[in-house]
Amino acid sequence: MIGPRSRTGLALLAAVLYCGPVLAGLARHDWSVLPVLAALFLLYVAVARRPDLTTGAGRAGLATIAVVQIALVTIGWATGLLLTDTVGSVALPLWGPIAVTALGAGVGAWALRDAAEMDVMLDSALARIAEMETPPPVPTAEAAPALRAFDPPWPDPLPEAEDAVHAALIAIRERPVLDVTATDRIVKRLGAETGAAGFDPLYDAAGRDGSLNEPAVDFALLRFVALPQVFDQLAARGEAGLAPMLLLNAPHPTVRAEARARVAEMVEAGVPVTELPDPALLRELAGAFPGEGYNRLLARCAHGGPAAAVGA
Repeated sequence: MIGPRSRTGLALLAAVLYCGPVLAGLARHDWSVLPVLAALFLLYVAVARRPDLTTGAGRAGLATIAVVQIALVTIGWATGLLLTDTVGSVALPLWGPIAVTALGAGVGAWALRDAAEMDVMLDSALARIAEMETPPPVPTAEAAPALRAFDPPWPDPLPEAEDAVHAALIAIRERPVLDVTATDRIVKRLGAETGAAGFDPLYDAAGRDGSLNEPAVDFALLRFVALPQVFDQLAARGEAGLAPMLLLNAPHPTVRAEARARVAEMVEAGVPVTELPDPALLRELAGAFPGEGYNRLLARCAHGGPAAAVGA
């Protein structure tokens, strides 16, 4: 059976899409038709893949898709021009190749318009089935009080917290350089509004690689987890070290220094040694960033309290 997501259906759709650029070449239309054809290609791919344009990764993905579509259209057009040497040119109005590709893009976008939602729905359904098939543990009389005292349920992300973090990120990104005073003012307000509920969405925005890295966002996350009310809640869940571990090797030296400060505070607070950075990681970072104090931090994590007199 031929369906919009079957191999045959996708092959036919691709044939119609690529037919437009090839026909444009066969008709010897000039390069000015290429941006229109590339825009139609991009429409189809964007609808099918649904990149999340609220994130840097999503916007970068869309830019990559656009570059690829321009390249594909150019290759198809050049192929058509080359074929004219063999089969000769064809007489087609300028709108002819555009109409062919527009038809393919429109049909493809309509057929795959709900592909992303279907994937999410199926993933959610499979997760729920797995939960139902896994019997919950039966706590003993001795274990029940411990579960109540030391493992409180972590709340689901709150829309209000995500909105507050989004507003905070806008304010943070408006400043081109790290500003401790302004950052502290923003994160204190965020902590007052959300408490530790703001941690997850802020953590998700930090720690990006390469050109997507935002030192101001990384720095804000570390200042946020230093707030007493946030630190206490994260420590109770065994998650106080997540942000420092994420950013101990951050590209910006100020962010790395702040991450080391958070680890030192964890040592002072007496968190379990299992939540502190792995010694092998700290030794590796000491070699990667000599003179920044990772060896001293290693001594504190190993022994607690003030660092022993070791080289940085």
